[in-house]
Amino acid sequence: MLTSGRSRAALVLAALVLLPTPIAAQDDSEGGWSAAGGHTVLMEQFTAAWCEICATVDPWMPEFTEANGNRVARVALHDNFEDPLGTPVTDYRIQRYTDGSPSAPSFWFDGSLLAGGAPDRASLHRELLGAEGDRSSDTKLILSAAPIGANSISISVILSEWSALEQTQISLFVNRDSVEITDSEAINGIREHHDVAFAYSEISLSGLGNWSYAPDDGWGALELQIGAESVILQRTLTLPGGISADSLSIVAVHETELSGQGPSTLGALRLDIGEQPLEGLQWWLPVGVVLLASALVALTGLSRR
Repeated sequence: MLTSGRSRAALVLAALVLLPTPIAAQDDSEGGWSAAGGHTVLMEQFTAAWCEICATVDPWMPEFTEANGNRVARVALHDNFEDPLGTPVTDYRIQRYTDGSPSAPSFWFDGSLLAGGAPDRASLHRELLGAEGDRSSDTKLILSAAPIGANSISISVILSEWSALEQTQISLFVNRDSVEITDSEAINGIREHHDVAFAYSEISLSGLGNWSYAPDDGWGALELQIGAESVILQRTLTLPGGISADSLSIVAVHETELSGQGPSTLGALRLDIGEQPLEGLQWWLPVGVVLLASALVALTGLSRR
């Protein structure tokens, strides 16, 4: 039996009252990061430290992403063969789009391939505009992160206003903003690389199975709540030695589970957790949103019993 509007309002008010105070939510000596959006285009780039053509493209990638702000989120997938920055994440994501080995560099904008040698800035801008135009709607996302001790972070994602939920997934990329390799490793002469994916977690919203990778099996606890109007995901990640949270960014993606050659991204958002952390009430607000959404998911379930 459905609850009345007045009863539901009372339940929501009770949930608000039960939210912790800003002091209880996070100690002032620490901080958190949060972003909201969903219209960002996911740009995955297959690249390699041995690729000579990539050496003419990769150096200006930071300029391209900065110029386009939150319109685009780049994820650099380095070849997992003879490249010190390669991981199994690259092989896993590539097989989503193709059965063979792609040429380097290759770019996927929301799952649509741009290949054929070194692109210029105009080509990338056209693909970005095309990907934006192909979106019929954007899933709304709230992405938050917080430090846990000295070498771990907690990641929270809230989805709402989606156009589809069946056969979709939440994908989390954790990228290193800047990485330097040695002269001997930099076969194409490029030592500094940006937006390098080093951890990835994929969570099915249809129960088809999950897949994750992180150095030293760093992914920890996973909590997933699916409600009528919101989906809440929380994960923890332990960082390997030599990598600090302030050198990372996170890209959260709501996308279809099925691979193919067409657009597959329903919503995406990038969070730079290396920026100045929020404190006090600023930090409590995104945490409060997560907790309130959790309460509403539970209350919605109760109201339908």
